[in-house]
Amino acid sequence: MQKLLLLFCFLCTLPLGAQIVTTDPAAPTDDQSVTITFDATQGTGGLADCNCDVYVHTGVITDAGEGWRYVATEWGVANPDWRMTPVAGEPNKYTYTYSPTIREYYGVPSSEAIEQISLVFRNADGSMEGKASGNQDIFVDVSQGGNVLGITATGDPEQQLWALGKPLPVQLGSTVAATLEVFDNGMLVQTTTGTSLSTDVILTSAGDHTIRFVATTSDGQVQEDEFTVTARLETMFTEPSSALVSAQGGDIVNLKGTSFIEARHQVFIDGTSSSLGISTEPSFDINAMIPAGLDVYTFRLETTYQGDTATDYVTFVLGDQTVADPPAGLQPGLTTMDDGSIMILLRAPGKNDVFIQHNFNNFAPTATTRMTKSIDGGTFWVELDDLPEEGDLLYQFLIDGDILQPDPFSKLILDPFNDPFISEETFAGIPPYPTAATSGILTWHRRQRPDYEWQSSADYERPDPDRMVVYEILIRDFLEDHSYTSLTDTLDYLERLGINVIELMPINEFEGNLSWGYNPSFHGALDKYYGSPEDLKAFVDACHQRGIAVVADIVYNHAFGQNPFERMWWDPSMNRPAADNPYFNVTPKDPLSFGSDFNHESPLTKEYVKVTTEYWLREFRLDGFRWDLSKGFTQRETTSFDAWAAYDPGRIAILKDYADHVWDVDPQAIMIMEHFAAQREEEELGQYGNSMYFWAGAGTHNNYLEGSMGYNEGGKSDLGSVLARNRGFSGLNLVGYMESHDEERMQTKNERFGNRMGDYDVRELATGLDRIELASTFFYTLPGPKMLWQFGELGYDFGLRECPNGQDSEDCKLDNKPILWEYREEPDRQDVYNWIADLNYLRNNFDFFHGEIVTSNFRGDVKSANLRGNDGEVVLLGNFGVTEVTVNNVFPSAGDWYDYGKDAFVAASGPSTSITLAPGEYHLFLDREITPGGQELETSVNDQSIARLKLEVSPNPTAGEMAISFSLAQPSHLTVELVDLNGRTIQQLFSGRSAAGERSLRLMANDVPSGMYFLRVTDGVGAAVRKVIIQ
Repeated sequence: MQKLLLLFCFLCTLPLGAQIVTTDPAAPTDDQSVTITFDATQGTGGLADCNCDVYVHTGVITDAGEGWRYVATEWGVANPDWRMTPVAGEPNKYTYTYSPTIREYYGVPSSEAIEQISLVFRNADGSMEGKASGNQDIFVDVSQGGNVLGITATGDPEQQLWALGKPLPVQLGSTVAATLEVFDNGMLVQTTTGTSLSTDVILTSAGDHTIRFVATTSDGQVQEDEFTVTARLETMFTEPSSALVSAQGGDIVNLKGTSFIEARHQVFIDGTSSSLGISTEPSFDINAMIPAGLDVYTFRLETTYQGDTATDYVTFVLGDQTVADPPAGLQPGLTTMDDGSIMILLRAPGKNDVFIQHNFNNFAPTATTRMTKSIDGGTFWVELDDLPEEGDLLYQFLIDGDILQPDPFSKLILDPFNDPFISEETFAGIPPYPTAATSGILTWHRRQRPDYEWQSSADYERPDPDRMVVYEILIRDFLEDHSYTSLTDTLDYLERLGINVIELMPINEFEGNLSWGYNPSFHGALDKYYGSPEDLKAFVDACHQRGIAVVADIVYNHAFGQNPFERMWWDPSMNRPAADNPYFNVTPKDPLSFGSDFNHESPLTKEYVKVTTEYWLREFRLDGFRWDLSKGFTQRETTSFDAWAAYDPGRIAILKDYADHVWDVDPQAIMIMEHFAAQREEEELGQYGNSMYFWAGAGTHNNYLEGSMGYNEGGKSDLGSVLARNRGFSGLNLVGYMESHDEERMQTKNERFGNRMGDYDVRELATGLDRIELASTFFYTLPGPKMLWQFGELGYDFGLRECPNGQDSEDCKLDNKPILWEYREEPDRQDVYNWIADLNYLRNNFDFFHGEIVTSNFRGDVKSANLRGNDGEVVLLGNFGVTEVTVNNVFPSAGDWYDYGKDAFVAASGPSTSITLAPGEYHLFLDREITPGGQELETSVNDQSIARLKLEVSPNPTAGEMAISFSLAQPSHLTVELVDLNGRTIQQLFSGRSAAGERSLRLMANDVPSGMYFLRVTDGVGAAVRKVIIQ
């Protein structure tokens, strides 16, 4: 009998007793050295068997504020001081010592209490990382020094499940000598006196067990900790060690198994009730003969204990598999046939044997789920025609006995690690994961779901791509419940703003939940963190009813470690795709790489991209895509960014091929590329077919931000860079933006680095917001598609890399950011929204901005432009400097020019007419009167309160001292509070009686960490809130 190697076995579904991090001493204090030991096989396992140097990335949590502080390392830097030491004789274990003390290592002042060490482990360049389950950071509790009692308790299984009878190792450590006790549901398990206790807890009854740790000192100090673990009956075959074994008819096989506890074991031939043997010991050992005549033969182990039953299976494969080509036209993935049967097809060149395991056969390989192999050996397929009529199908592939993977073409998946964090309100009815039957990600195929009834027409009138106003959204940081349903409810806000395209950052399945989405795992599966397929369709439907297109950000340059194509052909010794991987390059072809690099010249990769993009277009009626890092779609190997960006005929051919397929599905589909390649290449692609459009890049963004801040010398704020003609395009193929998900926020830069002269200071909140209006006047009015990043219309000013403590760090770039809808309540921010809405009203309903630029000056302090379209002529004028200036030759002709947005006329005597501009002043003159038609932002209760109190705060930002001015209609008790982003009161700055009339107070916020806060002023009528920045 020849066994096939199999990494998957039932043991893999059991939680392991090891901890991801242990410490010596067991209960660290801040005044001593501590050594941590990292087990790379635990948690996410991202560094397991990495064959690499492992580095620690570390900071601390203190009582001075939320988030990592005193970060002692830099991500992606291979500093030998941060390299961990491998543990001799124990692969995947590494140690690191903090010395001379924890406090001295991090440089934490004595005024702050260290509560935890925060950890993430990585390889040298940070492309691989080890974290706690659920992709969470790792934390180690730290106690005070001296004779203060502190404890550290370990042993909590990360998956909260444990097999009955299996020893659960736990440890309790204390900072000073104490009586140490461990309890299981109130029953004492072990006790000792000292600073460390280690023992095994044996769980003998199913259900929840509270494991409690107690330490008591002789002087009466007591510390406790506890965790809850669920015990259940588990059973498994231990021999054969594989769940799938090749055999011959007549072989005698030895079957061994265990359940860790004395229970009743029976072994059956699957599908029969005839027992081959019975045992009541924790383990059993029997022999059985494999009969001839069957292709697949399965033994079933059933174990019963206290009324519960657990099962396991081992399958023996006999004889040759069926070889035949699949039906013509059958695509990869799952297809529901007209007769209701299901066909599943997998591309797996180089593989020998594949089984489907699913919930209707208890995830055991059977004769009916052995897949047929194509004649050329590269494809496997099966028809499932014996499934129950009702119930969703959960399945995965067992490939060559050692690879267990979901369908790469899944449309939904079950993820046992991340799904528990998705609420029922966001996505109702996610099936419970069958933990007792299998492990790993599953494909989830929903059955008996009614078709969505679209209310909009499939051929609704879409916006002209040349005139797009795109709104880029990361749903996670836009809405508290991060749902498509709430996003649909927000469309009034977006429609009033005048946007006509919504660009969603990646919505396909990505690793983890709290991600930007550029770490894709399943390109054709909807990520459930934002809602159900029906919710997405309802959102798209509602957009189309308003004439708004929906574009999805897609990431086909690369994939990350959960992608089945990676795992099916992987080289574990080198931790990269294997040489025979038909989808990925062994090493990236370009200098900027993420995850594994797709080979876009491979026919299988081309098929994958085309099948999945077609699915999004047809199933969800998306209007197109933004192709992330499209410059990476090349097989030309380069080592410099200049060489990578050079004209590349191979890359051009690949992108044209994908565009042709997209346009075959939907001739009007929008193609936006993040390309940044040679202009000759972008122009060729821009003029191809129905046109591709290209992100303008950081250069244009920087120019607008420099102008907004008031720095214009040397052409650094040349706004002409937003024009396609200035970038070598013959059409309007450049998508300009002042902000994007990947660039800093304009108001953040204004507040931190704005220019100043005399009393004029761009760093002041109100002035900075006025500068956004100035920049917008020279943005939305210029020809070509435009894009704005979420909340830019409200002057969002929490920095791209800003941490909760107010400091900037690259580590915080991808973190969740505050969702500040309360900004709608501030009049100065409302003005920004309303002005952008008014500009877009002109842009979307008239032809002033889409014609020719007659004259322009986009450099220097004073910028101007004369535009002419079918509806008339426009003059733009703005002072981007910080001093007053007089401008001559403003108008191209004499006459009355309407000052749009200011409801006034200016009489021009001729071209020599001059205008004096205050710093930041701007005008949009029309040759005829048009009343602004942008719909104003609705005024909230807080807006009304701010207006009622006439509440102002200065300076803002502040070092802590500030003055507030306000007006009271009558005498009132007044309180002023400093509130954090979570609504918690940090300090009460004033409480007392105040007289009526115009009043002011000088306030001081003492010992407050730098960051963003809210000042809440409450009188006898209500409360008003203003944002403040403390530096």
